Amino acid sequence: MRTKQFNQKQKLAILESAKKVGIKEAARMAGIHYTSVYQWRRRFEAMGKEAFLSYKPASPGRGVKKITAEQEEAVLSTWHSHSSFGPGQVRNQLRRQGITVSTKTARQIMEANGYQVPRKKQKKDKGQRFEARRPLELAQMDILEFFINKLKVYVILFLDDFSRFIMGWRLLEETSIDAVIGVVQEAIDRYGKMQEILTDRGFVFYSWRGVNRFERYLELEGIDHTHARPHHPQTLGKVEACNRRIKEELLDRERFLNAHAADAAIDRWVNHYNHERTHQGLGGLLVPAERFHGQSKQVVSAISQGIDIVNENCYAARGIERSVFNIVLAPDGGITLYLLGQPIVIERGANAGKFDS
Repeated sequence: MRTKQFNQKQKLAILESAKKVGIKEAARMAGIHYTSVYQWRRRFEAMGKEAFLSYKPASPGRGVKKITAEQEEAVLSTWHSHSSFGPGQVRNQLRRQGITVSTKTARQIMEANGYQVPRKKQKKDKGQRFEARRPLELAQMDILEFFINKLKVYVILFLDDFSRFIMGWRLLEETSIDAVIGVVQEAIDRYGKMQEILTDRGFVFYSWRGVNRFERYLELEGIDHTHARPHHPQTLGKVEACNRRIKEELLDRERFLNAHAADAAIDRWVNHYNHERTHQGLGGLLVPAERFHGQSKQVVSAISQGIDIVNENCYAARGIERSVFNIVLAPDGGITLYLLGQPIVIERGANAGKFDS
């Protein structure tokens, strides 16, 4: 919806009025949303009076777009519920509820209510990106350390590469091979066996002399073990990104009384990450559980129809069942049927139709 056009002198007059009666009242008197006045004030403070008055936008623009009370309430409610979200994530979260708000509008509302754009860190060479082709083809595992008061603790995160779904985690006061094996085994028991696991060369994952018990365990389970190159954490990019998220959104924000409180908080965060938090690496609309459980197409279709998949009584709200079968066509024409992540090869030629599990 288009509303009024203002020249720079009129904007300055509204800013002067805001000094006397407040920004929201000045905006109400001018018949515009207060977020526009905040934008003008930021430009004025950055440019100064003379430059502000002589400023000419590259094009006249569409005027001041009206922001409804419903849009404002939806943006602020979502942001307050997910305080670590940026404007783009808030916009994506609202789309899942059938509410259409542009990223620009979300940013305007949030900035007018105290949101500060985080400083951009210098981008490092990320190297070549890769991604598994299906759930349980590749998993990444890493250990993050932090402190509870003066106690050093460790959290293991076990992540599905294809979907970014956290299949397992554990909070420890001491790292151990037994704990690492336990996380993997619990994930296998719950979701099925993964084909390959990628880790760094930490002592619980790798032995520089011979083979440690974790490596022997993976051999017995028939799971390939790949190691990231030394001093090259980009190889573990997805689980490293997850480490940053939990650190920024939880571990650096909250102060835990003890390990029990931290354990409960991490459990809540993991559930939120898997089932509620939209992921930019999945197109910005999906949560990891939807991709892991094979519901991507249904969810995107529902969103395109304006269905509130968060609050409506639909499959997403009732919970998602794990896809039992997955079929992959190899470049040579061979077909592999995966049953809960376990390959059952369908051979070509004379052996066509036979199964090799």
